[in-house]
Amino acid sequence: MSGSAFNRLEPSVYSRIARTGLRRDMMTRAAYSSDASIFRRVPAAVLEPKSADDVRDGLQIAEEYGWPVIGRGGGTSVAGNAIGDGLVIDTSRYFNNVISVDPDAKTAVVQPGVVCDHLKEEAAKYGLTYGPDPSTHSRCTVGGMVANNACGSHSVAWGTSAENLESIRLMLWGGREVDFFQGGCSDPQVEAKLRRFVAKNEALIRAELGRFPRQVSGYGLHYLLPEHGFDCARAVAGSEGTLGIITQLTVNLVEVPKTKVLAVLAFDTVFDAAHAAANLRLPGVTTIEGMGGDLLAALQSKVGQGDAGSNLPGRRNGEPAGGWLYCEVVGDTEQEALDRAEAVSRAVPTRDFIVVSDPGEMRDLWWIREASAGLVTRLPDGGEAWPNWEDSAVPPENLADYLRDLYELMAKHELRGIPFGHFGEGCIHVRISFDFGSESGLAVFHTFMEEAAALVSRYGGSLSGEHGDGRARSRLLGHMYSLEMLELFAQFKAIFDPDGNFNPGVLVAPDSYMDGLRMGKEQRTHEFLPITQLPQDKGSLVNAVNRCVGVSACRSDAGAMCPSFQITGDEVHSTRGRARLLSEMFRGESIEGGARNAAEVEEALDLCLSCKACVSECPVNVDMATYKSEFLNERYRGRLRPMAHYTMGWLPLFGAIAHKIPGLPKLIDATMRNSLTASLLAKAGGLETSRPLIRFSHTSLRKWNKKRVAPMNVRERVVLWPDSFNENLDSRPAQAAIEVLELLGFDVLIPDGFVCCGLTWHSTGQLSMSKRVLQHTAKVMKPYLDQGLPVIGIEPSCTTMLRTDAPHLLDDPDIARLARATVSFGEFVAPKLQAIPELSEVVTEQSISALTQVHCHERALGDASASAALLEALGVQEERIQTGCCGLAGNWGFEKGHGAMSMALGERELFPKAREAAKEGGIVIADGFSCRTHVQQGTGVQAMHTAEIVAEILRRKGATS
Repeated sequence: MSGSAFNRLEPSVYSRIARTGLRRDMMTRAAYSSDASIFRRVPAAVLEPKSADDVRDGLQIAEEYGWPVIGRGGGTSVAGNAIGDGLVIDTSRYFNNVISVDPDAKTAVVQPGVVCDHLKEEAAKYGLTYGPDPSTHSRCTVGGMVANNACGSHSVAWGTSAENLESIRLMLWGGREVDFFQGGCSDPQVEAKLRRFVAKNEALIRAELGRFPRQVSGYGLHYLLPEHGFDCARAVAGSEGTLGIITQLTVNLVEVPKTKVLAVLAFDTVFDAAHAAANLRLPGVTTIEGMGGDLLAALQSKVGQGDAGSNLPGRRNGEPAGGWLYCEVVGDTEQEALDRAEAVSRAVPTRDFIVVSDPGEMRDLWWIREASAGLVTRLPDGGEAWPNWEDSAVPPENLADYLRDLYELMAKHELRGIPFGHFGEGCIHVRISFDFGSESGLAVFHTFMEEAAALVSRYGGSLSGEHGDGRARSRLLGHMYSLEMLELFAQFKAIFDPDGNFNPGVLVAPDSYMDGLRMGKEQRTHEFLPITQLPQDKGSLVNAVNRCVGVSACRSDAGAMCPSFQITGDEVHSTRGRARLLSEMFRGESIEGGARNAAEVEEALDLCLSCKACVSECPVNVDMATYKSEFLNERYRGRLRPMAHYTMGWLPLFGAIAHKIPGLPKLIDATMRNSLTASLLAKAGGLETSRPLIRFSHTSLRKWNKKRVAPMNVRERVVLWPDSFNENLDSRPAQAAIEVLELLGFDVLIPDGFVCCGLTWHSTGQLSMSKRVLQHTAKVMKPYLDQGLPVIGIEPSCTTMLRTDAPHLLDDPDIARLARATVSFGEFVAPKLQAIPELSEVVTEQSISALTQVHCHERALGDASASAALLEALGVQEERIQTGCCGLAGNWGFEKGHGAMSMALGERELFPKAREAAKEGGIVIADGFSCRTHVQQGTGVQAMHTAEIVAEILRRKGATS
């Protein structure tokens, strides 16, 4: 399509908007207001194309409305080069296929939105892989990687994204697509302009560009030089969406090494490690990653990680080394790799070193390095640390001196940060404790950025080593390049985009890095006082929301976070998207009126299952379930709520009252099981009508317990927590737990009076009521706590609520004691069973195959290993579901409008495997009431609680007799 045909759109623009699904609602726009950077731009619209034709339509719509256009992949950029106030074209949701893999040519043709790991999975079928591997490889897109010229830890061996690019197809303004490759491009006019451009400026380009591998700042004009074969594809790489929109790429693949080992080298200081790194580019070395002692200290400060790093070399007199290098070494045989690793380890002076070939040991060591990298987004004391000077690079031989000066520069301005990075290529990553909430803090930020840019330039370095310059550093390019080179950058952009329609404010005519910051005092316009204490965030919900720095682990399908995003692929349904909406609500510009009026925020949070996966899987422990509860509490404070909040939130109290009235539980159960009355009840209660209602126990746990005669061979007393699910809805697991505990010689007590952890009120955002319930619970439990009795939880969600959320909701010494006293059934019983001498003999007769669904709250906040050990001790061969939340998530799956997604979540893995397990005669174990309900309703399979399995095995085998 010619540019002239593009000048005036007919009324068909509206049909194009409808066909492309252009999104202009504020909920979507707010979710796209930032990426992983410190910057904020609310776009005019968002387009999620399915094809190049959709991209073309998007450009036409943008011209009609006068919008600039910004390309976006996974939004993992920390430089602010994937945001803008015009039309954001997000290729990640639909335009994301691997078109073909050519194993002979070792190339792949891909759409721009394909995730790096998905390309690697396809290439692996042919013994190949894609070389670049940024730390965000599980969610960053190949289009975004090429646009920023991303690298990763293996660039020592396989280079940058530009160096792995065969050809690239760009759609320019006007809608025409042009292929760029080594030797030219498919548009003769563009090629002629590029040839004249490079011929005129060869000397300047050769003098200032391409000086070392990680010189990523600016445009890669050196690839147009004759010695690089006039490689137009590589010159376009790293252009950060300022030239056009990528619609297709052909990338090079490399062979997967036959074998690899890991050498970890220890040094007295991180500067010694940095100095040694430059000398380790030896045969077979594919990574030279650096980590300092301050990173290890930060990791060890995390709860449960106090012994992290005990397997690292270099410890002397109990003190660890000050720095390490991780060198992955490959070979055609394991012995060749080991010999090479030994040579690498002895090539430089070290404090100590180890060479590891066992895959498990290598994973454990890499975990330290990778987990530590995630920590830099939050300082050990909970303080905030931000990007913007997180990607500088120098020639490797200058790294030690530059790193020492960088530490001194941070100290000069009383800033803190924990550098680490790709030492073998001179690239340093660090997030720094900038204060964006005060004028003095902003002044320090400005001064530091200017001085840091001057510092890296003195060492012949680059402002960016793989993230691109974006809004973070484009304004600082004058420290690094001459005015003549900056003018060349402008001329280069003009060949592709003469009117500056693509990603304005980046690289050419750049925005100031002081403009449009996401944080600051403006963000607190509509802040409200939370009910939850939030001690790690100084009691501020804004601080808590700011935990989301945007690294987008929530967009990966490698873990359990975030379930709704895994179904929809919609940024709005990611943890990050919801955090951005909350941030915009607090600011009050795009979403006005605060929480009381924020319908967009409520809609985005509606599909948050409160599964808590983000608490453990997010590198900075975002707790969206708590933020959702706080939002709902504030939004409906003093107002009528959705009916489901009453129906599900008050279920524990309703159940307790119902069981005090003779005959009522049986009537309730019959009514809920009758299809006609159940449908009427569901509609009246604001519940989902597409699924059956839950069962209601005819006899409560307490009544059952009072009717029976307890055994006399008791040694100690314990308390069984009568959660509302086991007390009122299905008491079989609790009955089994009591049986097991009594078989083990314990006298099982059930609290005399109504107790509840407050979970259902918490999850429906009724936090004041949740506090009142906990206050009552503390009084009832005090006598048992005074005796020092352990409290055994059967329902994982209630157990984790008591142990983690309740103490932060209610500052009460008895609630704190209850949290410390509470243990899960598996944690309490496993060591007791393992101590029975005869057990190993009686469980060997017949193995039992089991499929286990670990409750999402236990997976995130608890420890399921005890239950696993318990089952193993009883001869149960366990396979675990890996996808996290079952899809019911307590009240969520029963709320109106959630039925279809709830079932779709079950079908990811749980339902198919449950059907298969039942078919093959195995059992399904699910300790969560919701999980068992979901399995039964989705497959017809009756899952069992671990306590029921243990009771049945012990009963059958008489192991304790």
